[in-house]
Amino acid sequence: MADLFIIGQFNTVESTTAVSIGSQVMHMLTVMIVGLAMGATIMIGLAIGGGKHKQVSHVIGNTITLFATISIISTIVLLILTKPIVALMSTPVEAVLETEYYLMICFIGIPFITAYNIISSVFRGMGDSKSPMYFIAIACVSNIILDYIFIGGMGLGVIGAALGTVLSQTISVVISLFVIVRQKNGIKLLLYVWLCLCGLRRKILVEKIKTLIRIFFIIGSNGR
Repeated sequence: MADLFIIGQFNTVESTTAVSIGSQVMHMLTVMIVGLAMGATIMIGLAIGGGKHKQVSHVIGNTITLFATISIISTIVLLILTKPIVALMSTPVEAVLETEYYLMICFIGIPFITAYNIISSVFRGMGDSKSPMYFIAIACVSNIILDYIFIGGMGLGVIGAALGTVLSQTISVVISLFVIVRQKNGIKLLLYVWLCLCGLRRKILVEKIKTLIRIFFIIGSNGR
């Protein structure tokens, strides 16, 4: 919303249209990510509620590894499909190029957008609902400031809007990782994630993927 509001103050109707269409696509992707992230929240909550504290680190590590893989693959696929997506959204001819610019930058930032949502879900699963609220507030304020700098100050238009969105969530991710490291066993958790990425926990990871997908579809069917 900040992108749309601010670009409407400084740029043309075509630029506003591009951001509006691009925002719809990104909103759809974010909803899908949040749906999967809710599965992680439930799994973490179950482990904590059952007193299985060692399993909590395993669940978090596997979740981060899973979503890191998904985000990288999604980024590559979506970048390839940018033009077809823009065409599918019935984008006006005069706004096509700027919509492609906006989406390409946002697609490149999908790993950070994913991390932003997954880390928040991890905190919620551990019973901490305040930290995600702070992270969201930081992202929102950063987005507004960066939009005014890139769009109003530097005149980057839709490119500035996309950069503001991605960088603001990157800032939030960096701060949230700093919070994790400062917590007890934070370094141990990051080491476990590295082991997962190296394939040393592949069997466990596959089981968690199946569980997350099942929870995602259960939540989706109940929300209809």
